[in-house]
Amino acid sequence: METAIAAAPGRAAAGEILSDSHEHAGWIESRLCVPGENEETRHRKVQFTIASILVVPAGILWGGVYILGGEPGVAPFPIAYSVLTLIDLVLLFRLRRFEFFRWTQQILIFVLPIALQLALGGFVGSSLVILWSFIAVLESLLFGGVREPRWWLAAFATAVVVTAILQPGIEIRNNLPRPLVLALFVANSVAVMGISFLVLYTFVADRRRMRQLEVAFLSQEMALRQSEKLATLGGLAAGVAHELNNPAAAARRAAEQLREAFGGLEVAHRKLGAACLTDEDAKTLGEIDGEARERSARPSDLDAVGRSDREAAVEEWLEDHEIGDAWKLAPPLAGQGLDPAALDRLATRVPAGALGAVVEWAAAVFPVYSLLHEIGQGSARISEIVGALKSYSYVGQAPVQAVDLHEGIDNTLVILRNKLKAGINVRRDYAADLPHVAAYGSELNQVWTNILDNAADAMDGRGEIVIRTRKAGIVAVVEIEDNGPGIPPEIQPRIFDPFFTTKGVGKGTGLGLSTSHAIVTRKHRGSIGVESRPGMTRFTVRLPIELPVEGESKAS
Repeated sequence: METAIAAAPGRAAAGEILSDSHEHAGWIESRLCVPGENEETRHRKVQFTIASILVVPAGILWGGVYILGGEPGVAPFPIAYSVLTLIDLVLLFRLRRFEFFRWTQQILIFVLPIALQLALGGFVGSSLVILWSFIAVLESLLFGGVREPRWWLAAFATAVVVTAILQPGIEIRNNLPRPLVLALFVANSVAVMGISFLVLYTFVADRRRMRQLEVAFLSQEMALRQSEKLATLGGLAAGVAHELNNPAAAARRAAEQLREAFGGLEVAHRKLGAACLTDEDAKTLGEIDGEARERSARPSDLDAVGRSDREAAVEEWLEDHEIGDAWKLAPPLAGQGLDPAALDRLATRVPAGALGAVVEWAAAVFPVYSLLHEIGQGSARISEIVGALKSYSYVGQAPVQAVDLHEGIDNTLVILRNKLKAGINVRRDYAADLPHVAAYGSELNQVWTNILDNAADAMDGRGEIVIRTRKAGIVAVVEIEDNGPGIPPEIQPRIFDPFFTTKGVGKGTGLGLSTSHAIVTRKHRGSIGVESRPGMTRFTVRLPIELPVEGESKAS
């Protein structure tokens, strides 16, 4: 208990010292703060400034040691260094120009040790004071650019050579006691090496931290890119599901109706069997059957009003000929082109007693063919979407292969049809001589998807997209142009930057065009550019026809 009580004042005093140190550092930082600087730069500025402040009393102390050691003529050098540093500090806190302060301090710490070196009589006699000049080189590593430290290193090496040439000799030629010379030698070596270690440690630690941040950033970017791909895939899947739902629902509905239609056709067949028709009558029925099959596969040549008029006329004809369920038989008869004139011709070719059975059979056979055709169309549409989806993703195929750009773009348009069909007209202007391109097919389709999807969003579902292709030497060129509002000039240079987006929150991550740029430029050694003005935005993708090997230039 007594120990704890006795130690408390010591801890309190230490706490006060640390608190004062933090307060002073905070005051210095506030005087050096520049808007936009990061925390690491501000921290280095504070460290440099505090080190310069500590030099002021150190230089005066150093000069005093020389006076007491019998070298009063050398003492002005460290004292002058302290005075000039003090003036430089005053200017720093008044003008807040850190770069001027840094350069002045580095020049002082570079020049004065060299002058002191010569005044003390050489490398041995000076106790290796010239080592202090190397601190200027180390400081330039932390604060200078890429080339500045090289110039400082060259200047230091030159100074060492010049000092060696100018010195009278390497023997001790000053009045300092040998123990003091030895102490100064050890102190200079330890101090400079300690400072060198701290500077290099800070530099290496920063590089390690930057590498960790880079790895973390790349990991996060990769995760976000995967998230973007999944989001795009989700959107495409929703569109494809919607596209598949329509023909699937139509085929299912037609299949359900076909059951009832077959029932009606079966009843009509039984009535025909009871009518005792001749071979000539059977030939007539075969012609009706063929006409019904042909008519079911092509759209009607009448509009809604014309069809209604024909149905009314057929219904009236049926009633005149005393054929029952005229209202029910009229629509299928009119749908296969049997108007009153055609029915009159039919009546002359079959027995009068069999006319009702023949007409009922004709009205029953046409819906069957129509529903079968509808099921076939729905199935074909489903097959087309599935085939396009398989080609779009290049399932089960090699990563790099000869890719038909036209097929890839067409498959992408099929996948995006749900988004483009509302009010966007797509016009294709394909070059007939465009060869296949050695490429990563599925990734190129991501490029077309991102560009077309952005175009559809920009046009708000109304407008025209023109897709052009051409061969330009050893390069295949794809242009995707829309007549939307355009991209403002001030943001055009940034559209391929990661995470840059003009879409609202939750509508885009800003990685679509960035990913497209990486796919085209890095994986295919091609180029992608954009030109835009109100009413016209054109993305131009250039791809080498043969994928270059590592080290070859990009497509121009």
